[in-house]
Amino acid sequence: MTLYTIALWVYSILASLVLGAAVYENLVVHPAWSRQPPESFVSFVGEPLGRMDIAAFWKPVAPLFALSGVAALALAFRAGTQGAPLITSSTCAVLAVAWTLIYFRPMIDLFLEKAGGNTPAERLRSQARRWVRLNWLRTALVAVAWWGATFAAFTTHG
Repeated sequence: MTLYTIALWVYSILASLVLGAAVYENLVVHPAWSRQPPESFVSFVGEPLGRMDIAAFWKPVAPLFALSGVAALALAFRAGTQGAPLITSSTCAVLAVAWTLIYFRPMIDLFLEKAGGNTPAERLRSQARRWVRLNWLRTALVAVAWWGATFAAFTTHG
């Protein structure tokens, strides 16, 4: 088994973990805090958020997900075996994590750690609805990353 194969499987496993967590959050966690802002934010304010320490999971996993994708792609280039699925997958992983750092993390900080701050309730409702809709797009990026990583892992020999 080559270093490239190991990196590819690590990336595939991390992509599976991230996709599962993202779907769980979309179906269970996000509806709870976004149902009627700012009132619904209140039960999620504090440490840990909503009696769940969501950040404790995502802080190490999200960067590892993106970095493992980049590492797998770099090793694929070195081995001369890169393909469209892995290139697409790694690109989607990096985009999803970058988008998280640029948009999603600052907004969730406003929503849940600051309970909306001084933002008017109607604006919070609008922002929360947009956040949830955009998060489904981010989950789609993660799903594409998962597909590419898994496809590459199962079709790579060595």
